[in-house]
Amino acid sequence: MTNPDDESTPRPAGPTGAGEPVSPPPASDPTPPPPPPSQGFPAAPPPPPSSPPAAGVPGASTVAPTAPPTTVNIAFWLYIVGAVLSVVSGIITIAVVSGSRADQVRIIEQQGGDLKGLTAQQVADASVTFLVTWSIVTLIFWAIVFVLFAYFMRRGANWARIVLTVLTVLSLLNLLTGFGTGLLQVLATIVAVVLMWLRPSSAYFAAVKAAKGPRV
Repeated sequence: MTNPDDESTPRPAGPTGAGEPVSPPPASDPTPPPPPPSQGFPAAPPPPPSSPPAAGVPGASTVAPTAPPTTVNIAFWLYIVGAVLSVVSGIITIAVVSGSRADQVRIIEQQGGDLKGLTAQQVADASVTFLVTWSIVTLIFWAIVFVLFAYFMRRGANWARIVLTVLTVLSLLNLLTGFGTGLLQVLATIVAVVLMWLRPSSAYFAAVKAAKGPRV
């Protein structure tokens, strides 16, 4: 018969038994802190900023040109020269017409037409006044128009380039008057038109238009 209190009888070992005590599991090691930066090496540079989006991509911004090309600058100054020549041509026309008053009176008297109660001198004065007024209006128009639209053209306004082209075609009428200065004015403006439509000029106008376009 076996004595339950006999110490020689083996007892099962377990977590709840009276045998060897179970040691608790080892605690997990804490994460070591990161090593301090080395004193002998410089810190890593910050990442470079992201480059701006390319042109044509939604949200892209196009920078306007800071200065017009040489072709546009030369065209601008040629139109300024054309405006000055227009003024000179108008002054010459006024002087010539005013000095021909006596010749007109003689021509009117020789024709002997119906003057409707007016004298030859009165008809000649009216004719000279009309021609002088027309010359003054013309020279003021061309001078102001050339300078104004040339200014906007130099700033990259494509509509000003188109208007100047049309006005240059109309200025071909000055070949009939101006006593030589009209021819110089037309030649200067024709060269300016050619320069405005060259490839560097067209690229400049396109860049200015793209920079002023709506942003997405």
